[in-house]
Amino acid sequence: CTTMQQLNKLRYRYELRTFAISHVKAFGHHNACRFGTSSQTRTDGKQLAATTSLNAGSTDVNEPSTSDSARPLEQLLSSRSRLTAAAQMAWAQIIRPGDIVVDATCGNGHDTLFLARAVGPRGTVYAFDIQPAAVEATRRRVQEGLTEAEAPRVHVLQACHSRMQEHVGSNRAKVIVFNLGYLPQGGNKELITTCTTTTQALEAALEVICPGGLISIMAYIGHPGGMEEYTAVKQLLSELSPSYWVSTESRLLNRPTAPIMMMLWRQHAPG
Repeated sequence: CTTMQQLNKLRYRYELRTFAISHVKAFGHHNACRFGTSSQTRTDGKQLAATTSLNAGSTDVNEPSTSDSARPLEQLLSSRSRLTAAAQMAWAQIIRPGDIVVDATCGNGHDTLFLARAVGPRGTVYAFDIQPAAVEATRRRVQEGLTEAEAPRVHVLQACHSRMQEHVGSNRAKVIVFNLGYLPQGGNKELITTCTTTTQALEAALEVICPGGLISIMAYIGHPGGMEEYTAVKQLLSELSPSYWVSTESRLLNRPTAPIMMMLWRQHAPG
């Protein structure tokens, strides 16, 4: 038993280090992030998880190259969709062909299409949204973006993401992505994700994600209710046991209303 415990601890440390490195590399360079770990214990005995903050001004790129393809951090930081691009880079490092993935808030279908390409024709994608316009837009984007030979099994469901486990099952998904807020590009800005349904959906996602899987959450705080939703999500993630979960947060410090990216990785074995 002692030997197995030691092996599990070594495996956990390796997985934690690998996840941390891959998460930082998603921003193009290790020095783009500052990691801080808190050992503070809440009154209910649950430890706060590790968090990261992205400071766009704290880069230190060694051996600069004149090639654009060799400067991913510069490309990322000059993009208008910095954190969205970083999130997709992280998903791509986790997903393998044939995996099951979930877009919990499919909106206009951009993330659904990305996930569909990543899992390939042997994979399965579940996409959720309560708005008929979003469901139709997602189906159309996937159909137009993939040939029949490229397309995986895609289930676009007009349903609340809190019902995710009912449709997907337990311990099955490799990546689950959330884009909180309202439907962009002509959507009804009065119809937004809420603290109640979002926390219910995240609790369902904790059951749906498989060991080694990643839950990605993009929280938009610039609209009414956005900050409250982000606070509720952050509290839920912070209270998860570090023996089973690795939790990170990334944000642009000099843009207070920019979206905030949170990621939650389920370990293969308790640490």
